[in-house]
Formats: sequence, C-alpha cells, structure tokens
Amino acid sequence: KRNLPLVRVIADSFRRHHPEVPFYVLLTDQPEGYFDPAAEPFIVLTLDDLDVGALWPACFTYPRQNMEYAATPSLLAHLLNLHARVVFIKQESLVVGDLGYAFEALKTNSVVLTPHLLSPPEDVERELNVLLAGTYNLGFLGLAAGDETSRFLAWWQERLIDHCVRDVARGTHFEQRWVDLAPGFFRDVFVARDPGANVGHWSFPERVVEVHGDRVTVDGAPARLMRFSGYDPDEPQKVSRYSRMTTADIGQAALVFDRYRELLMAAGYETARHWPYAFDRFDNGAPILECVRTMYTNLDDQARSFGNPFQTGRSNSFFRWLMALVDGQNGPFPVTRFWYGIYKERPDLRQAFPDALGADREA
Repeated sequence: KRNLPLVRVIADSFRRHHPEVPFYVLLTDQPEGYFDPAAEPFIVLTLDDLDVGALWPACFTYPRQNMEYAATPSLLAHLLNLHARVVFIKQESLVVGDLGYAFEALKTNSVVLTPHLLSPPEDVERELNVLLAGTYNLGFLGLAAGDETSRFLAWWQERLIDHCVRDVARGTHFEQRWVDLAPGFFRDVFVARDPGANVGHWSFPERVVEVHGDRVTVDGAPARLMRFSGYDPDEPQKVSRYSRMTTADIGQAALVFDRYRELLMAAGYETARHWPYAFDRFDNGAPILECVRTMYTNLDDQARSFGNPFQTGRSNSFFRWLMALVDGQNGPFPVTRFWYGIYKERPDLRQAFPDALGADREA
C-alpha cells in the first residue's frame, strides 16, 4: 500500500490515453485503514480475489517486493477470465502515449514482450548486465486469452512459488528472467521492437528522448511508456539505483523524470511512504525478520504443520516453535531457535563462537 501514489500516477496517465479500458490494481498487502480502496478511481483486487492457491505461503516466505512479483501470473490469469486482452504495467511507470499497438498485436499473438535492448550497445558490460536481469523487461507485458497463454501463466506461476528471488548463481532475477524461456516454450510470442514501447534506465544513452510540450518521442518515434525502475524521489538526480547515470546524462528525458516526481508528490508520496506492510509482522505485532523467513522456508514440509505462519496464539504455531529452546536445555543460558537461527545466518558470530551450544554458550 505504500506504493499507492505510484499506482495513482500510472492509472491517471493510462486513463488519459485509454479512458475506455478498465484499470485494475493488485494489492499484495492489506489496507488496514490507511486508504479506502472503494474511493480510488480504479478497481482494487486483493489476494483473496485471486485463485492463488499454493502462493499463499509466499506472503510469509517472500519480502514485499518479491511477493508483488510472484503474484503477477495469478493476477493476469484472473483478468483473462474477465477480458480477452490484457496489458500489464508495473507501478513505477508513466503512460505517455498510445498503447494500442499492443492490443492490436494481441489479436494474432498470445504474448507481447518488450526487450531491454534493441541493438548491441558499445559497452559489453551493458549486455552482461542485461543477461543477468533478463532479456525482456517485465514492466510491460501483453496477453491474449487462450490455451497457449493459460499454459504460459500456469508454468510461470509454478516457478515463482519458490523461485521468485534474485540468485545470480542459479540464474534467477525475481519473476523476470524466467520469461527469457517463453519464446522457446510457447507459440505466438511477439517481441515489440518499437523504441518507445518501454523506455527506462536500460534504454540510455542509445535511445534519445525528446520532449515537445506534452508529447514525448524516442528516436523520433512516439514514446508510449516511460519506466522509473529504481528511481528514488529523494535522490532526483539519480536515474536509478541500478545505474550510475544521473539526469544530467539523459538529455530531455530528465524533464520526464522531473514531471514524474511532481506527480508522485501530488499523489501523496510523502504520506504513503511511511505506511507499514501487513505481511511484515506476526499477528501479535512482532516483526518478521529476513532470517525468520529463511528459517521457515528451510523447514520445507514441516512448515505446513504450523498452519497459518502469521498466527501466534496456537500451541503449535510457528511463532511458538521459534521461541522454544533449540536443545531443550533451560539452564542459566537458554538459547531459542530464533536466536540460534540468527547465529547460523551470521558468519561473524559463527567464527567468534564456534560452539554456541557448548563451550561458547555463556558468551
């Protein structure tokens, strides 16, 4: 919900170009009284509205950003039960032109993808970075209802239940790099080579953005979607935390970044940024640390015996298991599974106290 201002901005910009198309938003959180979904000028869906099935435990195992990404296929499958064609746009975006090309392409294709790069850059490091993140940028995705699309979404969702993480050694980059496999696995995948289709920090400096009043062009063609992945309004001179470039390096595109920041502030960014994430804490208010998520994940099948991992009141809850003594010894220096889990996650502690449950227990 802290990203609500971003959603308001993208929704408003989308309506300016496609007022006839309904706009849906997936909230992978809980409103908790911070805002009224019914009062927003778009349709707010929650995980309860989707057939997420096995994805529910991911609310506990994944941090906020991973959960947002992991729920994408379930959202798209739900929308394709309602509409014949769907375009998905990530929240940190601004529609600056007509997206009709995608809807048109979906009349004869199942999937529309937009690549990070449209031509080889001079710096090979750029290509290497893209290979790590994924060939296609999933800030934009188009889908048409049909059996092939259903197979694609089912496969993608199955992979994201446990593997929506950034793990360079294993070749994953959240939900995105999986889709590198889609053109080989599935038919009728269209790759949009329009330079204005999906423009972000990865597009510079090759693609030249120009601003003509309210009109934006990219390499002389109409711009359609500007993306602000990794952009921080508190550091407006930086294009993205994923890039070394500053707005001084990107020409007139900096004007679009300035405008985007103004829109975020007007949409309530300063207030919403402090709103809590509902799935960051147990039902008793105790925070869920990253190491706790890791411990739960590592339990594999045993984790199912706890039921809802957020609930703390039951005698067999995960929280009570976490607070129990790791070895049953309740002497002068008890060690809970929680603290022992932190110990195992910290190489410095393991080196300083190699025998935590024995000779180093008192320390």
